Amino acid sequence: MSDQLEFLPEDDEIAAPEPMVGWPVLIVDDEPAIHQVTSLALSGVTYKDRPIELINAYSGAEALLQMMVRPDIAVILLDVVMESDDAGLQCVRAIREHLANTDVRIILRTGQPGQAPERSMITDYDINAYKAKTDLTSEKLYVSVIAELRTYEHIMTIERSRREMAANRAGLLKIIEASSTLFRTQSIQHFAQGVLAQLATMVQSRQAEVAGSFAVDPGGSVVAATGRHAQAVGKNLCDVADARLLVAIDQAMVQQKSMAAADHFVAIVHTGGGGISVLVIDGPIELAPGQEMLVEVFCRNVGIAYDNLLLRDHMDDTQREIIYRMGNLIETRSNETANHVRRMAEFSYVLALELGLSDEAANLLRAASPMHDIGKIGIPDEILNKPGRLDDREWAHMQTHVTIGWNLTKDMTEQVWKTAATIALEHHERWDGKGYPNGMAGEQIDIMARITALADVYDALTSRRVYKAIWPLPDVLNYIREQRGQQFDPAVVDAFFARFEEIEQIRLHYADRA
Repeated sequence: MSDQLEFLPEDDEIAAPEPMVGWPVLIVDDEPAIHQVTSLALSGVTYKDRPIELINAYSGAEALLQMMVRPDIAVILLDVVMESDDAGLQCVRAIREHLANTDVRIILRTGQPGQAPERSMITDYDINAYKAKTDLTSEKLYVSVIAELRTYEHIMTIERSRREMAANRAGLLKIIEASSTLFRTQSIQHFAQGVLAQLATMVQSRQAEVAGSFAVDPGGSVVAATGRHAQAVGKNLCDVADARLLVAIDQAMVQQKSMAAADHFVAIVHTGGGGISVLVIDGPIELAPGQEMLVEVFCRNVGIAYDNLLLRDHMDDTQREIIYRMGNLIETRSNETANHVRRMAEFSYVLALELGLSDEAANLLRAASPMHDIGKIGIPDEILNKPGRLDDREWAHMQTHVTIGWNLTKDMTEQVWKTAATIALEHHERWDGKGYPNGMAGEQIDIMARITALADVYDALTSRRVYKAIWPLPDVLNYIREQRGQQFDPAVVDAFFARFEEIEQIRLHYADRA
């Protein structure tokens, strides 16, 4: 309760009540007396507690101007003969055809009924009633106008229902479209960003471009944000939302449902394990009738998609860890460096992004590249760990590791293993066609294998192996430059030098410990 006293206004200060919105009725006649008589007959008439609002026009041309200014006119009392013998009829045609107004009810009135037969008027013109002025007593005029107002009201009700159904249908399509898009999202942040975009299209007005939004995970951290809140990612909710939004969020949390206001919208998303996420649209809001239900359906779908995404991420992490461990096991058997496969994975990811591959494809390569040498599991120790140069027989045997790796993984159904199979088979092919096992050249070689080939050689040359010492870094870089267009894809070499500082940081970060 406010600490300040509030005084009631004096009698002469009390504001007058707001006038009721009337039913617009247009009187069209070139005789001022007809306007006066009609106004007198309809004075004080109400329908559904709304008064009749009379509008006057004295010609067909003036009537059309009124219809353009006031397309909400419900009934027209229209004279036939005005500035011309058929001015009223031409006005009817213009209203229906040129203005495309089929809602307004038109009562055609004439002082010369014999000149324009009723049957002809009803058949040839889209009017709703045809009356002789002499027949329109005060009572009959009242009945005619009220009957047409009732019809107009029913038409407007049907039209509103049609618009609501169209909005609901559009909303359902957005939910379907949003769900299919969200289930394809590859990260929590991208997922949340997509959710905000879809929600904004459902609840915001045409001024949405000036607004902002943010998504908060069950722990209270902002995981995605747009517009005026774009810099909020990673921050706590309390550091992002102002008092107005915090009150709305608290209210939504207490009532466990979405809350809408003129300048903001707060949606509640229930996730697995009882967690609650919050979506906030900060800006002008326009919710069509029935749209609240669609938003709630959308939020339920978001909760399901979020849980599935977390589960998928957990499975991906587990699978990636298994791949790393298997890769490390193989490298350990061949006495190669412990972090070789991890460095390889990160090098490949950076190169893939530089080459324009999608984040999804780059992550797939990062997960699959550690299995490039899985076929070495089938190579005898005396060849795999021989400190000196291999003879021709031993080298031929060593080359079989690519087909062994291919055969081990090619029949697996997961995309990461299919990619690993391709990399295992092709990562020793050369751009100039002089590699093995199939002598493939150029873009015949899968881009994943071309990237892995350079990442593998770079790490091998900068690491100690049983058969070689570490090369000086300038010699490694010179070798890669010399092999551009021979061993390596020129585009991959260019990407390597474009991102060399980042790649070198990865190498140092995952350097082998003595």
